[in-house]
Amino acid sequence: MNRRPDQRSRSTRHGVGWWRRGLHRRGLRLTGIRPRLFAGFAAVAVITAVIITSASYYLTRSATLNRTQQTAVSNLDEVFSAYGGELQSAASSNGSDDAQVSVVLHSLANQVAKNGYAVLILSPTVGSVASNSQLTAVPAQFKAAALEHMVQQRTTINGVPYVLTGATLTGTGMQVFTFTDLSQEQRVLDNLVLIGAVSALLALIGATVVAFFASRNILGPIRRLGMAARRLGHGDLEVRLEASGTDELADVSRTFNETARALAQSMEELRAMDAASRRFVADVSHELRTPLTAMTAVTEVLEDVQDMDPTTMSAAHLIANETKRLARLVEDLMEISRMDAGTAGMRVEDVNLPELIEATIEARGWSEKVRVRTPTVVPVRVDTRRIDVVLANLCGNALKHGGEPVELTVHEYTDMLMIEVADNGPGIPNDALPHIFERFYKADKARGRSEGSGLGLAIAWENARLHDGDLAARNRPEGGAVFTFRLPRHRPAQGEIPDQRGLDAEGLLSSSGRHEVRQWEARSR
Repeated sequence: MNRRPDQRSRSTRHGVGWWRRGLHRRGLRLTGIRPRLFAGFAAVAVITAVIITSASYYLTRSATLNRTQQTAVSNLDEVFSAYGGELQSAASSNGSDDAQVSVVLHSLANQVAKNGYAVLILSPTVGSVASNSQLTAVPAQFKAAALEHMVQQRTTINGVPYVLTGATLTGTGMQVFTFTDLSQEQRVLDNLVLIGAVSALLALIGATVVAFFASRNILGPIRRLGMAARRLGHGDLEVRLEASGTDELADVSRTFNETARALAQSMEELRAMDAASRRFVADVSHELRTPLTAMTAVTEVLEDVQDMDPTTMSAAHLIANETKRLARLVEDLMEISRMDAGTAGMRVEDVNLPELIEATIEARGWSEKVRVRTPTVVPVRVDTRRIDVVLANLCGNALKHGGEPVELTVHEYTDMLMIEVADNGPGIPNDALPHIFERFYKADKARGRSEGSGLGLAIAWENARLHDGDLAARNRPEGGAVFTFRLPRHRPAQGEIPDQRGLDAEGLLSSSGRHEVRQWEARSR
């Protein structure tokens, strides 16, 4: 089975494009308004929750530490007030009974520890006495500072935070240190962080809900505006938007309605002018047809006269040629008018394309000038008269403005035929390629007039369109122009098929004679 070389790659690109367009229609664009609104609301919620939690954490932590430290200082003062006498007695023993002093200090330490904190007593005679054997490590610098005044610092022992408070009993050298446990306060701070994290999560969920409803209120009008704009671009000039409210989206909707209304009015005026111009051309062509028929008959008689002087004979030949040219122009104008009015019908029948091509070339005496390369049998369903017009215009244009020999090649594909007409001339100027199928367009600006009507390629383009085909033009790298006629292989059932093209906004632009030249052939090079 024959396939075009780039058919698979075009299918792949089509599938990817469909997937992207589907994402585009479903609103899954990461750069769209809805993701931005969600991101903005979420960022505000998270940042606010983090700021509030951080501020609460540091304020609570500062207040808790200050209260704990003040409590520790008060407790140490109470120790000195309540047990100062006993400590002085133990210090004044001068080592007479160290064992008894040690027992007394242990008793004091255990009594003080009942208040909820650990106590370490450093005696010059018996050493250290602790209520908790694991809490005996006091930095040397801290001990030295405690000799002069009451000092505090935060420390961590075995993973547990403490406030260490120390002072020296005046005149005795006896130092007392208390360890205040901060585990409860740390749990309070940890719970505060957890509450902040939960609050941030709840704020994020709330922001998502708010962003969803906010985006729906914003994106709904924007989506309706986009759909209306696409309908307007496809030619629906009656589309309007419901504009209510005083916000910016309502102003945009009103502006769109005013623009659509002005465009509809302009298109109505354009339709009226286009219809008037087409009617004028058709009427003039019809009125000229009868006198031109008579003039053609007269000029043919004058051409057959043999006994005229050379000057009169030259004038007669000139009049005959110009009359024939004017008759062809009138016929082409009438054909264009029928196509513009949508009344150009087609008589579709089954034919063998190579035989149709051969008949077209032989009827015009181009058998020695046009080289044909085509399969023997290529069955198609076409209007033979219109295909004959297309082939004749392409080959005649190549012979007239290109260089011999002209090559006509037929390529077969699964769903279409591709007919190429190539010449060996100088090619088509690049600035003329986009306009080559326009009516009365001349690639050579210096050429004031030609034998043709200037409508041949425009009529060929319209006939190709009636067959759901396409005409394109390009230049070959080695020189010369190539006209490509793409013709679908499948046509409707045999019979009279009128052209039902309506004159909508796109139809008006098409009927003006300005056609797009799609350089699809360049992709196969």
